[in-house]
Amino acid sequence: MLKLEGREFFRSDAQCVGVEPRSPQPAFPLHDHDFCEIVIVASGNGWHVLNGEPHLLSCGEVLYLAPSDRHAFEQVQDLYLTNVIYRPNGALLHPERLRPYLQPGGDAEERRYWQVSDEALQRLAPLLSALADESRRSDSASSVMAESLLGQLVVTLWRERYASDGHGLSESGRLAQVLKYLRQNCAQPIDLDELARRYGYSERNLRRVFREATATTPHDYLVKLRLCRAIHALRASDASITDVALASGFSDGNYFSYAFRKLTGMSPSRYRREVRAARTKSTRAALD
Repeated sequence: MLKLEGREFFRSDAQCVGVEPRSPQPAFPLHDHDFCEIVIVASGNGWHVLNGEPHLLSCGEVLYLAPSDRHAFEQVQDLYLTNVIYRPNGALLHPERLRPYLQPGGDAEERRYWQVSDEALQRLAPLLSALADESRRSDSASSVMAESLLGQLVVTLWRERYASDGHGLSESGRLAQVLKYLRQNCAQPIDLDELARRYGYSERNLRRVFREATATTPHDYLVKLRLCRAIHALRASDASITDVALASGFSDGNYFSYAFRKLTGMSPSRYRREVRAARTKSTRAALD
């Protein structure tokens, strides 16, 4: 597995903060690093595999990565993001000082992925620009300023997590709600036309806004979410392929197999066999 080391990204041992834009982010193999990372997604979509678990990453999402995390980017589509990297220290970047804002309460996935609106991302742009500028300087005052700006960024991202409903939100805020609804309800039957009306869109306008933000359509995004759910189930349970398909929101087993093969290059049953074989091999290697 690829190991990214801080000396490749930080100018010196004294530097603790850096900004690495990805315009766009290419597919990138499984790796870890010896520094922390905050990923802010501006647009597009792609599979983010975090510690073996896939997640469909899309516009407006923010996630925190610890040095112990293993992750990869796969099948990306116009995925534009900014990586803010930092090394914890005993002062402004003390781990206990930042943790409540990087990993707020909730279930395990919500602590790693959350979302902000496009408007929030636009308001954050000057802060990210200032942070990037200070991190490129070599004087001690800029190091303190960069650490301070990182603290502002972390707290602002925490405050800007989107509202619990779409009432009174702007178009970008409403899109964040649509994305949240799809993620939380992807296993249920969803009428996309009704969903558009619920959040104040026409069907045509939702497709336009959705494609501009995610580089895909609402239907294809929903299919990917269901496939993500199915992948989790295939890795974690002994349920039949048919039961996995139904529990993931697919009413047609043949379409499920087709979509799964299109995404992974193999059938659901073969995927399960290969995951289990790799897991057994890893366990044996650890015992040896």
